[in-house]
Amino acid sequence: MSAGSGLYGDHLIQNGERMPLNVRKFFISSVLICGSFSAAALAQTAPVPQSSPSPQAPAQPVQTAPAITSGDLLRARISKAKAFIAVRNYSAATYELENVRRESGDPAILSGVNVLLMNSYLEQGDYKRAQDLLKEFYAEQKTTKAGAKANYLAVAGQIVKGARNRLERYQTLGLSVTDRTLPLEAVNDLEKMRETLELVIAQSKEMSADQSKAADAMALLEEATNSRSMLARDEYDSRRWRDEVADAREDIANSRTVVISAISGVPSTNVADGRAVTEKPAVQAAPAVAAPSSGIALEPVRSNPAPSVNTDRPRQVEGPVARAGAEPVEKPAETREKTPPVAEKQPEKVAGNDKQPEKTAPAPTETPVETGPITVGSLTEYATNKATPIYPSFARTAHAVGVVRVEVIVDESGEVASIEKTSGPSLLQGAAKDAIRKWRFKPFERNGQPVKAIGFVNFNFSL
Repeated sequence: MSAGSGLYGDHLIQNGERMPLNVRKFFISSVLICGSFSAAALAQTAPVPQSSPSPQAPAQPVQTAPAITSGDLLRARISKAKAFIAVRNYSAATYELENVRRESGDPAILSGVNVLLMNSYLEQGDYKRAQDLLKEFYAEQKTTKAGAKANYLAVAGQIVKGARNRLERYQTLGLSVTDRTLPLEAVNDLEKMRETLELVIAQSKEMSADQSKAADAMALLEEATNSRSMLARDEYDSRRWRDEVADAREDIANSRTVVISAISGVPSTNVADGRAVTEKPAVQAAPAVAAPSSGIALEPVRSNPAPSVNTDRPRQVEGPVARAGAEPVEKPAETREKTPPVAEKQPEKVAGNDKQPEKTAPAPTETPVETGPITVGSLTEYATNKATPIYPSFARTAHAVGVVRVEVIVDESGEVASIEKTSGPSLLQGAAKDAIRKWRFKPFERNGQPVKAIGFVNFNFSL
């Protein structure tokens, strides 16, 4: 029994009547940790002793952000539209700009928005809306609205600029606007651009009838016709619009001419600005003493003796007028005083009973001596040595074709002295210049003397 009871007691101790050492340590550690947390919480919630009140600093006024105005919002939308134009998202730019036009009435803002909107229409290829916008401003400039003329000129000028940008784009890519093999989309786009330019030309011609707008209208007419000639369909079309450019320049010159009325005392009108120009009264010559002679004869005036030079200006001498077939009439035997020498380029006074216009003998005309190079035109038929241009490989890869015109000056020996101007596809101009420098021409002469000549040579590049 004692042995069994001893074994049973050891079993109770092992089954938990006496805790193992590791469990006891864990229990004590948990109690200590909980007590530490409780003490820390009590320390934080302990009341802080009140100190003596200190003087408080005056409160600083809170700075509020400036209010956003409608003008700021419009400028932000315009900047957004410009960003869309920069990335060629013209549809989004058009949407923003049209909303700004509807919501804003500020002329300063709208003047820039109109130009951006026209540029977006042209780049988008929406010529219908571009022409409608142009017609809207053209009708507006006929009214008395402030800034209407400036708005129309700005929009029309953007059309001219857009046409030139389009032409430069074709030339940069080595394409010609006269090429019949262009895709249908390109042909239609060019036709719409030409139609829009012709609308500007017609409107500027009508606008030039108003004297207060004639100067601006004529300048716009010249720029538009020049751009239209650059976008010509063929050589005939180009010549037609070049003539229009010449007519426009002549109209500009006529619009700036001051016409003086031939009738004294009647003011004339300045075509350029419509201002009246008062004619200066004519200076009347003092009447000379009447001479007893019945007629007036003309004799060349001669200076006093010594080194004298005969002048071609006649003077009026008292005496009978000699008639064809009549008997010679003797001069009176009166002694007349010598006429003092007459200075050059001074009109003589008329002597007689009635005022008569001074009769002068025609001055001898000298044939002007022609100087400078002669203008020949096409130099192809005068060439004695022709060099064929080498087609550039990069131009062939880009399928660049077209006609390159090279204007040159040929010296007295028939060699190319200098290249004045080159026009045509930019990718082919270098090859044309290299070829023309090797050309030789028959020497040109004027009155038996060798002379320089100005002309041009056309090089047709085709694949």
